[in-house]
Amino acid sequence: MPHFTAEQVSQVCASVDAFAPRLVDLSHAISADPELAYEEHRAAARCADLLEEHGFEVERGAYGQPTSFAARLGNRGPHVVVCAEYDALPGVGHACGHNVIAASAVGAGLALAPLVEAAGLRLTVLGTHAEEAGGGKVDLIRAGAFVGVDAAMMIHPTPYDDHAPKALAIEEWRVVYTGRASHASSAPELGLNALDGVVQGYTSLAMLRQHLRPLQQVHGVIVDGGQAANVVPERAEASYFLRAGDVADLVDLRTRVRACLDGAATATGTTVQIAVEGHVYEPIDAHPGLAAEFTAACEAIGRPYTPDPAADSISGSTDFGNVSQLVPGLHADLAVLSWPAVNHQHEFAAACVSEVGDRTMLEGAKALALTALAVADEPGLLDGTARSTSVG
Repeated sequence: MPHFTAEQVSQVCASVDAFAPRLVDLSHAISADPELAYEEHRAAARCADLLEEHGFEVERGAYGQPTSFAARLGNRGPHVVVCAEYDALPGVGHACGHNVIAASAVGAGLALAPLVEAAGLRLTVLGTHAEEAGGGKVDLIRAGAFVGVDAAMMIHPTPYDDHAPKALAIEEWRVVYTGRASHASSAPELGLNALDGVVQGYTSLAMLRQHLRPLQQVHGVIVDGGQAANVVPERAEASYFLRAGDVADLVDLRTRVRACLDGAATATGTTVQIAVEGHVYEPIDAHPGLAAEFTAACEAIGRPYTPDPAADSISGSTDFGNVSQLVPGLHADLAVLSWPAVNHQHEFAAACVSEVGDRTMLEGAKALALTALAVADEPGLLDGTARSTSVG
């Protein structure tokens, strides 16, 4: 049974409802002003300002990360971190709904602020930058942001609900082929075509896909194909994401992908350089106790559960996976009822600032706050030794 009370449900709901106009404004402002990974200065400031205005001790540029922040309250009890993401995607802006994530985390913090002392809770709302590229949470892990943390949690907007979603391990490769320039008409035989290297590598990977293990994925784009059609390209570049169900399968995938790319260089007489961009993202290890409390919280606030009619799937990746491998973690997907629009589409960005998107953000804030209170009431739920109680 849930480890929060009916009175706490009432207090949290009243608090989030009171802040709703400010939280909706925050979500919409971040959506309208997209900033890419490691550049989220205005989004981080908007979140930090609102929390500081309501009593949080805020460290800007936390843990040596210019676009992170840590807003803290409480000095006893379990330490719960609520993660706020706010970076956008190139070209499609906030089509992953990080504006909803940020505002829900801030809303949870504001709802918990008057309750942490009585509940016995140490709370940090942590601005976690650069989720879409680079791996800001891994930067924060290495800087010590999760040392002494008992639980970490966040919500993520998606077309359907899933309170304990799975995700894939991932790493990003920057692949550069180098050849030799020449006149494409009068002396093509003197050139070595770097674009041919990229295209051959891309084609080889397309052939590899039918032989990959389940959950192994490779996808990429050509980001530089040369400068002029009458010059044999001496440089060409591609970007690839490699994903797998676990780290062992990711190691296998690296070997096979590299063979394709090296072979393309041999076939075209070019050279290839492969560099890993950012950090490896690990799969999510969803904590069952946190997921159960979050589900109970959604039921307590009257939020219906809308599962994917196609059943559970494993897809996408997040640097929260690395956090969940370190401390008990909750990464709950909450529906904005956008189907057939999905994450990373313009239509999904619009859904995340719709009336439904705003309601999901506010309900996410309430459910996160109640889950944090459950941890304070019964730390044993994190190790499976929770006592049984009921709402009341």
